[in-house]
Amino acid sequence: MGTGARADLVERAAALRPLLEQHRAEGEQERRLADESIAALDEAGLFRAWVPRRFGGLETDLRTIMDATAEVTRGDAAAGWLVLILGCGDWLTGLFPDQAQEEVFGADPDTKVCQVLTPKASAERVDGGWQVSGSWAPASGCLHSGWAMLGMSLPAHGDEPADAAFGLVPMSELRVKDTWFTLGMRGTGSNLLIGENVFVPDHRLLRRGPATRGVFTRRRNDSPRYRTAVVPTLATFLIAPLLGMAEEALDHVLSQAGRKGIAFTSYQRQRDSTAFQLAVAEASTKIDVARLIADRSAAVVDGHALSGTHPGYLERARLRQHSSHAIQQCREAVDGLVSAYGASALSESDPLHAILRDVQTAARHALAHPASNAELFGRALLDVEPNITEMI
Repeated sequence: MGTGARADLVERAAALRPLLEQHRAEGEQERRLADESIAALDEAGLFRAWVPRRFGGLETDLRTIMDATAEVTRGDAAAGWLVLILGCGDWLTGLFPDQAQEEVFGADPDTKVCQVLTPKASAERVDGGWQVSGSWAPASGCLHSGWAMLGMSLPAHGDEPADAAFGLVPMSELRVKDTWFTLGMRGTGSNLLIGENVFVPDHRLLRRGPATRGVFTRRRNDSPRYRTAVVPTLATFLIAPLLGMAEEALDHVLSQAGRKGIAFTSYQRQRDSTAFQLAVAEASTKIDVARLIADRSAAVVDGHALSGTHPGYLERARLRQHSSHAIQQCREAVDGLVSAYGASALSESDPLHAILRDVQTAARHALAHPASNAELFGRALLDVEPNITEMI
């Protein structure tokens, strides 16, 4: 993507912030993103960023969509999260066999694909495909999606070994159970999906093992966007909404520092306090570190795709560890800013209140689990087998 097109998408995302902020409370109350917010994101092209170009998508580079997502998140964290999740759904669909892509995007390139990639159900082999029953959560964005990508376990069949897989299922064949009652990220509508005897034809299945090793079943999508390593792409993109939340929190705290005092001290303005100065400096540095990791990781992931290479096991483990570290830096930055700002951050009328709840919830995504990622990276460094997951 050229510099002008990249800047244009990020600028369009930033321009949406006032509208998204206006509808954020509604999204929290209804526990789904407001229709006005969805329509604005659609019109700005945010939901087409990773749709294949042959269906009218943009196929943006990773850093561009991450920067745009961070801007969206500053207006509404739930909106930024859905740009992340549904964008990943579009991109992963582009790795499926071409027939599946035609079914999803052919009639409507604005169709959205939510996903729950953990294999939460076992499939049974039937003629022409697989039959599966189960439930999947949390399915962020399912209330706005036409398709769902669901994780499932496949038994060995013929020459194919047992494996986990992702299956594409029309939302019309699933039931949504209203279960999303949470501390934060309430507007994402991440409810439970239920399927009973759902048929998944072979062409709507992507085996996880080969995909994580860079072996894809798509044929026509051969641009760099669809050659990127699966888990490093997902993990790196995950940094973006957390970065947006932390940057918004920092800006808010700095904007109030000249008019807000420190209780039980002589400081009439927080900005005059050495302790406050040190606190915001530390928080800003943590955010800078997260931004540096995000930019470097995006460059590494897309660099391999551009050169037609697939990162090795150690590099993939390092990228996942770096993603987790960046996300924790964002969470710690917000925690530090809240402590420096004072107890008024816990009032529902203060913008920090929502950011605090959202960052605490989003930072707990399984792909960002600090201990698991550190173990994965440590095992890779020490060449210790067996590994604990294929998701590297």
